[in-house]
Parts: sequence; C-alpha cells; structure tokens
Amino acid sequence: GCEEAPVSMAAADPFARFVPSTTPAPAPEQDVPTVTLREVMSPPASVPEVRTTVFEIAEAPPCTLTVTLDKSAYDAGETVTGTVKIENDIAMVAKRVEVTIQGRERVTLQRTRVIPEQELAPFHHLQGRSHKEHHARLRIHPKPDVRNLVAEREWRARNGHVSQGKSVTIVEDETQIETVFAERRVVLQLPGVSGGDLPAGTRHEPFSAVIPRAAPSAFYVAGGNWSHGKGYLAEIVYTASAAMVGPEQPGSPGGGGGARARLTIGTGPAAPAVELGDGEALLASAKRHFLVTQQLNPSLNPAMTVMSASTAGGFQGGSRTSGSPSGSGPGSDVVKYANPLSVDAAPRFAGPTVSGSRQFMTGGNLRATVTLDRSVYTPGEDSAAAKLEVNCSAAQACTMVGFHAVCAVNLVANSQKWAQTFELQKESVDTRHPGFPPGYYGERFLPLRFPPGWPATTHGALVRCNYGLRCVLYLPKTFDTTLDAPVVVAPSASMYSCARPAGAPFTGPETALPPAPDLPPPRVFRPLWVDDSLAHVCRGCHSRFGVFNRRHHCRQCGHVFCVRCAKEKRPLPRLGYQLPQRVCAGCLPDALRTGGAFTPVEEQVDATYWRQRMAHPGLGPTPPVPTAYARGAGHATGATGGDAEFQREAIF
Repeated sequence: GCEEAPVSMAAADPFARFVPSTTPAPAPEQDVPTVTLREVMSPPASVPEVRTTVFEIAEAPPCTLTVTLDKSAYDAGETVTGTVKIENDIAMVAKRVEVTIQGRERVTLQRTRVIPEQELAPFHHLQGRSHKEHHARLRIHPKPDVRNLVAEREWRARNGHVSQGKSVTIVEDETQIETVFAERRVVLQLPGVSGGDLPAGTRHEPFSAVIPRAAPSAFYVAGGNWSHGKGYLAEIVYTASAAMVGPEQPGSPGGGGGARARLTIGTGPAAPAVELGDGEALLASAKRHFLVTQQLNPSLNPAMTVMSASTAGGFQGGSRTSGSPSGSGPGSDVVKYANPLSVDAAPRFAGPTVSGSRQFMTGGNLRATVTLDRSVYTPGEDSAAAKLEVNCSAAQACTMVGFHAVCAVNLVANSQKWAQTFELQKESVDTRHPGFPPGYYGERFLPLRFPPGWPATTHGALVRCNYGLRCVLYLPKTFDTTLDAPVVVAPSASMYSCARPAGAPFTGPETALPPAPDLPPPRVFRPLWVDDSLAHVCRGCHSRFGVFNRRHHCRQCGHVFCVRCAKEKRPLPRLGYQLPQRVCAGCLPDALRTGGAFTPVEEQVDATYWRQRMAHPGLGPTPPVPTAYARGAGHATGATGGDAEFQREAIF
C-alpha cells in the first residue's frame, strides 16, 4: 500500500540521460493536472518516470481599461483632460467605472534606535534564567502576524536570544504621506442595485479635473545607505487612475468581503486606491502618470531669499564672500537680489541678476555682476548661459572662475528631518573657466549644461528643493567671492529614467547632455595692466624698481611707472572708475579731455594654457590666464603719441 521511493538518477541506467534531469516535484495540489514526460526512445523499465506539475494558465480578463491624457505635463491650475477606453470582448455585469485624479507626497527617512539592555528578553542560556521565564515573555509579546520586516526585526531584537551583555541598534523606516489633491469622477454608471449589463465592444468615456494652483511640482529622489539607517526617498506623484467595479463573484479576489474595502491600483504607499462597498469587487484597473509644474509666487519664492545652512540646509541666494565676516567693514559684500521670474528688456540675458562688491584693505574694490539668459531650465534639454561683468580697481588677480549649480533639499517625515546642500558638477573641467589679471574690467560668458536626472524645484508640505547657479571668483591670499543666482528647474521624465542619489555626478554618455550654448566673445572695457613681473624699470624715466621705488600702474594706458612719472590723479568715469585715479604724464592731457575714452575690444584668452593647467591641477595655485588685446585699438584718439608704440609690443 506504500508508494515506491524515488530512485536516484545517479544510480539509474545510462539511458537515464534521455529523461529530463529535474528533481521530482512535490505532490500536486488538488484539481491541478499532472503530465508524464516520456522520450521517444523508451528508457529501460528501471528508470522511474518523472512527474512535472503544470499550473493552470489564468484566463485573460473579460475587460481592459486604458487611460489616455491630452498631454503628459501640466502647470498648476490647469485642467487635466483625458478619456478612459473600455474594451470587453463579451458582455459582462458591472456597476460603474470611476476615475481618480490625485497627487500624493511621500517621504521615507530611516533612523537608528538603540534598545537598552534592560528592555531585552532574558537569555537563559547565558544568564542562567529559566526556560519557562523566557517563553512566558514570548506569550506576552507575540510575534507580529502581519509580514512586516521592520516590526519583525524589532521583535527579534527585543524578544529573541540576544546576549544581555550589550544593547541592540535597530533601523526603522519613518514614512509620511500627504495628499495634494484628489478628484473622483464616475464616468460610467450602470443601472440597477447590483449593476447592469455592459455590452461587448469598445467605448470612450471622457473626464476632466482641475489641478490646484498651489500644487507642488512633480519630484523624485532616492539615495543614502539603507543598510546603515541613512536612506532617504521622496516623491511627489500625480496619477490618473481608472477602475471598473462590479458585483462580487464567489471566490473572486479583491472583493469587499461583506464590508467596505480599500484596494490600491499599483504598488507603493503612494499608489492610488479605490473604495469598494459591500458585495463589490474590482474587475479591471489602469493608471497613467503625468507631470505638474508648480507656479512659484515671485514675492514668496524661498529661492529668492537668503537660506540659512543651519535651518534650511540651503545656499545663500545672492552674492557672498566665503569665510568673510558679516558686516559693512572690509571684506563684506553689498548684495542685491533679483526676481528670478522677472523679464528684462534685453533679448538674450533676461534672467535673474545678482551683484556684489568687495573692498580690499590694500586699496581698491571688486564689483561683479552675473546675469542669466533665463530663469527656468529643463534637465537634459537646456543649457544655461551667464554673462559675468567684473570691474576690479585693485591689484588683485583672480586665478579661476567657477560656474556650477547648487541644490538644497529639505525632507520631513513625521519627527524625522533631512537637509543637505549639494554643489553639482563643481569638480568638472567644464565648470572651471580662466581667471583675470589685476585691474580687469570686462565681460565674459559662462556656459553650463544641465544633465538629465536632476529633480525639479518644488515647495511642498514634506519636500522642498531649491536651485541656484553659483559663480565663484577664486582670489589668491584672500577670501573667495561667491555670487548665487536663483533658478527654477522644471520637472522632466529624466527624473525617473536617469534617477540617481541627490548630488551624485552625471556619469552617462556625452551624447545625453544638451548641446553647449552659442556664446559671444569676451570683451574688455579698459586697457589691461602690464604684469609687474615684466616691468623692471619705469617706462618714463627708466629708473629701476626696488624697495623704495615702487611700481604704479597708469589707469589710462596700463603701463608701469614710478611715483614721479605718475603722480597726478584724474577722474576716469568712462573707464569704470568711480574715484580719481593715477595717470602718467603722457596720458594726462587725454584723460583731462575725454575722461578715459576707450572703445570695448575683444579679449583673447589663451585657451591652450588653460587646458594644460586644468590637466595638472596639483601644481599649486593657479596663476591668472594670460590675456591680450590689440594695444591702442580701443583708444578713441591717438593724441597721446604712445599708441603706435603700444602696438609694436609683444602680446603678453
């Protein structure tokens, strides 16, 4: 009456290779058919036959739903319009077809918690406690019935066989979900209490809903170390979901079960849900995602105000000097804030503008202005162009100009908070540009390509993300000067397809980046100063410079003279000087007549030198990049008598 034990394949006849080498399947369940596999060549009788379980193929659903929207991205305050396509091959009984348009905000933050020694279960094997006492505790604190890894992990830590010699650290996930808005529409209602017949065929049912004007932008970011309790996930998701509800059939899954039930369409805590009443079941469902761009009020936009790194974890939305004390003394900045959504009359650079000035204790000042071409950018599609205007009246050089993006992210989940500020692409060669020599007055144009995958600017209840474009003037032997221009990053599909942790660099192919913008050539608005290392004697009297004979630059021509040959000071407003400046004897008549007339000329930057310098960044402080222009080409008149001689000089 007993079944014969299975025979090992290794002990079978060599003809056993014709039998599939799979282990015998367990006993089949009831009502599940079995199939006996045999080869064309019949093996010997000593080889046992193999039985393989074949599961039943689920039948295709009698009805399918498809949600279609008129577009994939909307602005806050617009109307979402779409249709639900209902396809059923056979007539069926249904109650209604409903559509839910909603937006949900979800943040999950991890935290670590230490369980003290006195709260752990007694370990009778090590501490000599009784086995009865240990299992009495387990009856008081039973294992969770629901499959919850976090709760089960904590239960094992508190009630399992854990040594009493140390405390236990557990990791918990803190999740908070907020509903931005939810609109429910019944697009098809069949008559009857228990539903009506839905004839076979295809039909389209339209729907529409208005997105609130205060809705935040779509957002997604995830990263951190989830193994050590430092993971984070934040998303703002907008969906349009359709559900067909019908009467519950005996044994059908997803029914109301005699009471009101709530089923989700899709996976995840932020998935849309459908309410089922008594005796109802979910027959079919479909879902479609769409993007929403937030309408930021210019007067209330936090990206336009100064963000404290201690409270908001953000950057300073204006000009700033790194490491300099606050106040109006030397080294402080005069900051002007601009509206990132304002439109200027300039056709090319109509974006936000930020300016800053700095006084030097050695004399002179530095004034810089950054103007962007626009205020809204889309990652993976747009490239930014910034116009940098610098007016330096001091003997202070700039070794390098950095231009990169800054992102400040703030997340809240119940009692947990997470705030970080990231400098994006700061170490990239494409974001480092040549500096300028002392006494520089001109304009340059800086490019920045937005790679795909950056999360959008958003101001929600749980998620806040702000962006700015940062221009850093690296000044040797003093504090660097920083200018931050706030911008808005629009949501895009690359936020999901090219998602990466916040602040992570872009490692994709070069073809995925948007093309670089076309930039005009740089210009200088006054003569460049001659380098001190190249001037050993006075240009006027040829006296050698030393400790007691110091060098002085003529602000009109840029050459080096002694104090006797350049002792006069005259106002030069047309060269960008606010106070009277030192001029040489040869330039004095022209300075009195014109006030420093100079026609802007194109600046020639030694790009080869700069590429070689960036290829070896460990050589020490980066010196100014040699720049040049045609000497005398910018002067309005040749009455000084020195322009022809300037043109004969070698380009430095």
